[in-house]
Amino acid sequence: MADIKLRIDDLILDHDNPRITHAEGQQEALQKVVKEQKSKLVKLAQSIAEHGLNPMDRLLVLRLNRKPEKFISLEGNRRVAVFKLLTNPAVMSGLEMPEPMRKLLEREAKKFSKSMVEPVSCFELASRQEGDYWLRLRHQGEQGGAGIVDWRPRAKQRFRTRSPAVQALDMVTERGGLTESQREKIEESFPLSTLQRFVEDRKVRQTLGLDVKAGKLVTKLPASEIIKPLRRIVLDLATKERRVGSLMKTDQMLEYIGTFDTKDTPDLSKAKGAERTVDEIPISEFRRATSRTRRKPDPSDRKEVVPKNCPVNVTDNRIAEIYKELRTLKLVDAGNAIAVLLRVFLEMSVDHFLEKNGRTLKFTAPGGQQRFKPLDKKLAEVVAMLVDIGVPEERFAEVTRSLSVKTSPMYIDLFHRYVHDRFATPSPTELKAAWNNAQPLFEAIWS
Repeated sequence: MADIKLRIDDLILDHDNPRITHAEGQQEALQKVVKEQKSKLVKLAQSIAEHGLNPMDRLLVLRLNRKPEKFISLEGNRRVAVFKLLTNPAVMSGLEMPEPMRKLLEREAKKFSKSMVEPVSCFELASRQEGDYWLRLRHQGEQGGAGIVDWRPRAKQRFRTRSPAVQALDMVTERGGLTESQREKIEESFPLSTLQRFVEDRKVRQTLGLDVKAGKLVTKLPASEIIKPLRRIVLDLATKERRVGSLMKTDQMLEYIGTFDTKDTPDLSKAKGAERTVDEIPISEFRRATSRTRRKPDPSDRKEVVPKNCPVNVTDNRIAEIYKELRTLKLVDAGNAIAVLLRVFLEMSVDHFLEKNGRTLKFTAPGGQQRFKPLDKKLAEVVAMLVDIGVPEERFAEVTRSLSVKTSPMYIDLFHRYVHDRFATPSPTELKAAWNNAQPLFEAIWS
């Protein structure tokens, strides 16, 4: 279809919008939106009345075959509801809403002018089905990157202000020679306010060889010296090796830095020349600094889903072929194939164990029909059998717990989605976690 420009009066609410149950008319649809959104609708009205519509968004609309011609808003129902309230505040007299909410909306209506938003930028669809894909991308999460990917905490911090603490953190994560798992820990949750105390405290800065000028983190030290203490501090905070509460005061921070050995302590005698911001230090200088120290391999940095030297010994020929592929395929190149193979390897291993021990893969359903057991039931049966023969139950705690935890990579429905849902894209981290949780089970099955 095509881009179109519409007037507010051309737009109507969707009676079957997923936010609400079916509505019989416009008034009922508006009432349901008001009830479902409450104060969020007021916030949206305040934003539109003050700033207009977000130029990054447009409405998805469906033309009605009646006159005067109207367009159903399939995407943008909240905005259309606000239009109705701001352009015709009298409509609120027939709606149930808290009195404070009514007063706030009436106040915004006095400020609002149609010219702030008209013509409304829209995209006309030929059918509801045509819009389903785009609505799913908009409202059902990241979907492996195809949908809207929210900023991580550090990205939000950079957007608000790239403070000296953020500058220090970026330097460590980008130029400190960290492993993938170390960077992930920092991205997941990092106490930036604690690092901020280090770079804001004058005495602590002097000990680290740093200063702050015009909002920029500066130093006279070479990369090899400035990176050492900051890397140690960042990793200790990220991994919770050091409690935030023990680093609240100047003397506590100085005492902590005093425990560093030579590999983490900057040599202040190497400070020379003019000060430069940490951003001005060439990346090549950091590479030389970090390449001098060889780090021990981090097992979580593996490139395949199965760790090297994994003690699983598969004896069935067909399943062994699948296991061989799992051991050789690279996570960055074949994530989708690995997800499907992992699902197949799990079920085939479970089936092999049950049949080897005289158990059937079917059950009698009501009505006498023979049906195959679902994977979660078979998996629970295998775990119970292994515990009965003396395998410690705690070995299977993670895989058992994962069966019912929706956010776990081992959640059964998530494996089904990897196979059948074209919007479910597994990440290397999820796949490695799935194998880690299941490996004790595989070891017991194939022992």
